[in-house]
Order: sequence, then C-alpha cells, then structure tokens
Amino acid sequence: MTEFTPKQGQYLAFIHAYTEGFGFPPAESEIATAMKVSPPSANQMMKTLEKKNLIRRKPGESRSIEILVSPDLIPKWKKRLVSTRKVWVQTNPPASDAGPSNAKGPVYQIKISLKDSHPPIWRRVQTQDVTLEKLHELIQTAMGWTDSHLHQFLIDGVRYTHPRIVEMDGGDLDERSYAGLRVSDLVAEYGTKLRFDYEYDFGDGWEHSIVLEKVIEAEARVKYPRCIDGDRACPPEDVGGVWGFADFVEAIADPNHPEHEELLEWSGPFDPAAFDADQTTKRMRAGLPTC
Repeated sequence: MTEFTPKQGQYLAFIHAYTEGFGFPPAESEIATAMKVSPPSANQMMKTLEKKNLIRRKPGESRSIEILVSPDLIPKWKKRLVSTRKVWVQTNPPASDAGPSNAKGPVYQIKISLKDSHPPIWRRVQTQDVTLEKLHELIQTAMGWTDSHLHQFLIDGVRYTHPRIVEMDGGDLDERSYAGLRVSDLVAEYGTKLRFDYEYDFGDGWEHSIVLEKVIEAEARVKYPRCIDGDRACPPEDVGGVWGFADFVEAIADPNHPEHEELLEWSGPFDPAAFDADQTTKRMRAGLPTC
C-alpha cells in the first residue's frame, strides 16, 4: 500500500470530497484556492501524487483527476466546497441564443485577442446579436478554452459577471450581473467602436481584448456564428498564464529541455502554430459542454 503524508492526505481529501459532491473532479485552480497555495504549487503536488500512484490524470484534460486510493484511507474534508465550473453551466440557454442562425439582421464582427501573447493568438468571429452570457460561450469555444474557471467582462471600468457570482459576492460596487445584457445594448451605449476586456481563469489570468470591428448585414445562406480568421493555437489550461505558456512552448519544442518529456506527457501532442477556422466554427456552433 502506498503511504502519503498528512499534507498529501489533505489534497486527496479535497479532491475526493469535491468529486463526490459535484460529480466531476476539481480544476487545479480550485485545488489551489482550497489549499491556499499558488497554482504552480498545486500543480507540483498533483505531479507528486501521480508519481506516488495516488492519482492519475488524462494528458491535456483539466478535470480528469482520478484517485487511486481506497476512500476508507482518505481523511474527511470538513470545509465548504465551491465549484467554479458548476456556476457557469447553463443547461437551458435562451431560445434566442440557441444554435446557429441564418436569419436577417445585423451581424457583429468581433476580434478576440489574447493579451501579451507573442506571437499573437487571436480569432475573428461573426455573430448576430447575443447576450454577454452567450458571448462568453463564443469566446471560450472560439479560442479553445474549456470553461473550467471563472470569467468576467470589464467594460468601462465595471466588472460584469454571472448573476450567481454577484449574489455570492454580496454585490461589489463595481460588479454587476450581465443577465440579459446584449451586444446590441453595448453598441447603443458605446457606439460601433466598442472595445472591452474579457478575463478567464483569475489564477492564470488570461486577459483578452474584445474589439468590435464592424457591423454588417447578414449574408444570404450564411449561418452564424462563424470564425472567419485567426492565428495560432489556444494555450493548454492551467499552464501558468502567458509567461508559463512561453516556457511551455520552449520546453516542448526542445527535445533536450529537462522538462520536455514531462510536459509533453502532461499536454499530449501540441502544435502552437495550429489553427483551423472551420474547426473553430464547429466548436462555436456545438457550444460548451453542460458538465
């Protein structure tokens, strides 16, 4: 039987309780928050637990932790459990935002750029009028994220988040619910040169610039939303932000790098230059998973 330290037991306790409570494993960012450590520290502990055969994970999947220890040997987790993934699940989206459309009306061409990425990582998408909740989904699927972490829009100095988060936070003065707010509402208030920010995963801090490039009429026999252009692959989840991603790319590109094999095993095959507009459009139309 593989033994584990009290600290390792605390991690196992949280992972076990979380999985039992929500029906799926926690993300590393949630583990870091629960254990009050930095994301790199949580990642290092996951590697240690793997090496000791206490857990196993699927390469490149952010929520794939499986405990290999009998539940009878794991300490009890006595603190409150909060899932950031559960907050954003929407099993019954509004009918007006459900699926691709070829109806008439204005189409918003939006450029999504990952800030501080070198070379640039970006997508150019077209969509008819949608809510910010739906726009969040389009950003996630266009970029290639997995919706495993919290997100927010920053518009004119105000943070717009999911209404449940506003309720949980008690309503900060600069925090508002984005329920019902649409792209057309923002254009009406700020004009057709609309610009704002979108942040995903407050641990890694993936900040995106959202720019409305133009408003056009819907084309006949064209379905929306769609991706018409872009460049380079989305970084893996939990890689450590833009700077961690740069180190990751350097390591997997160099077979002699001391972390090459370890990172390649963690992420699976990864081509940082990969991008396919048609595949991106398919992801956007398929939408996010419901769990």
